Amino acid sequence: MAAGGREWTLTASRLELGGLNFVGIVDSVVNGQVIKVLKFTTSDMKIKDLVQTAEVGPGLKLVTAARAGSTSTVNRVPLPGRPAPPLIELFTVQLKGKLDILGIKIPVDYTAAHPPPLNVPFATFHDVTVRNSDLKGGNLTIPGAQISVVSDQAPVERR
Repeated sequence: MAAGGREWTLTASRLELGGLNFVGIVDSVVNGQVIKVLKFTTSDMKIKDLVQTAEVGPGLKLVTAARAGSTSTVNRVPLPGRPAPPLIELFTVQLKGKLDILGIKIPVDYTAAHPPPLNVPFATFHDVTVRNSDLKGGNLTIPGAQISVVSDQAPVERR
């Protein structure tokens, strides 16, 4: 069972996954409940216009945003004194966006109830929203990161 924890959401104008493998559907603990999630492994991730949000308390969200137009990365870089992780593991509640297939953008909405129909070695998504329960094995680099806590009552442009 995946460790999980709190669900968090990633939005991006573009998400590239290299060395991709859809492992299958696994159990994960999210917000204290066991749910079915999609498990992927990947060797690297590139995320353009990253914004991550997570609920941190009643009515409060933690928002981490990259500098507009920048590309954030998740790489298998070793930490001091440790070997590089073999792969990055992603535990995903929902992946929704436009899958780029040879320049044609196909709308997709993958969940445990509707998993990806094919296992492909790489994928690029546009206008993507990913609800995750966990990410293991990679180092996230966010250019120009801005971190804030906002109220659910904040104006939409600040959420």
